[in-house]
Amino acid sequence: MKSKFVELDGVRFNYGEGRPNGRRLVFLPGFPRYWSEYRPLLDKLEPHYHLFALSMRGQGLSQRSPPYTIASYITDTIAFLRDVIGGGALGIGHSAGAWFGLAAANDFPDLFSAFVSIDQPLNPEDHVIAHGTDTSAVGQMLAALRAARDVDELKKRLSCLLTSNGRSWAEEMDDREILERAHQLSKIDPETFAPWANGLENWIMVAELQRWPGQYRAPLLFLDGDPDAGSMLTAAAVHYNLSRYPWAQRVELKGHDHIMGLRSDPERSVAEIRSFFGSLV
Repeated sequence: MKSKFVELDGVRFNYGEGRPNGRRLVFLPGFPRYWSEYRPLLDKLEPHYHLFALSMRGQGLSQRSPPYTIASYITDTIAFLRDVIGGGALGIGHSAGAWFGLAAANDFPDLFSAFVSIDQPLNPEDHVIAHGTDTSAVGQMLAALRAARDVDELKKRLSCLLTSNGRSWAEEMDDREILERAHQLSKIDPETFAPWANGLENWIMVAELQRWPGQYRAPLLFLDGDPDAGSMLTAAAVHYNLSRYPWAQRVELKGHDHIMGLRSDPERSVAEIRSFFGSLV
């Protein structure tokens, strides 16, 4: 896939585009991630579709340009689909990317002809339950990101941070893992974490994430991980998703956590995605 740029409403966005090998397919990464982190997934999909993948503002090579609000991410998604892709594309959203894609389709159902939501509880309350209301750890990471002058310093600062169980990153991860995380975080504007650090409920308990299904009535697949392996989907979250989209299909991949192998071993996810989209032809 080629790295490209487009300016939308005064903000410069980076996105990847593959060869025109089939129907248009748009991938929306989770938060805070950028499209090139998902190359294992994208490389498997690219031979079969005309593939596009967007990095949201402040993430990857996209311009660092607050505000980093849910409303901004949704508006950016709509602008990208309107100005770059056109209506009627296939869509995939991982984690918060599913929020942004489906919320965009709430008011503009022509944007997608079908969508795959990967391991994302649509109800913001489920995220508050999963992450808790104590955002001190996010605040500490935000301070480390703001203070670090380079990747090596960021690695040192991250090593000292405490996890939710009271252990340091250095006790939970080896040096290689912390360095990889430092490289990933160095490509993200620290201020993207500020709304979360200031209160998860204030950031995500917004009207834009409580209007499902809006006007969207096209085919939908919930591709979920295994709760016993680290999926975000509890039984209550699954019930909520399907109650809002009763026509949707759902597949649970046993042994898969929230990441669903998308950044390392995506074969099972790709098989389900291609089967779903292929059934619509």
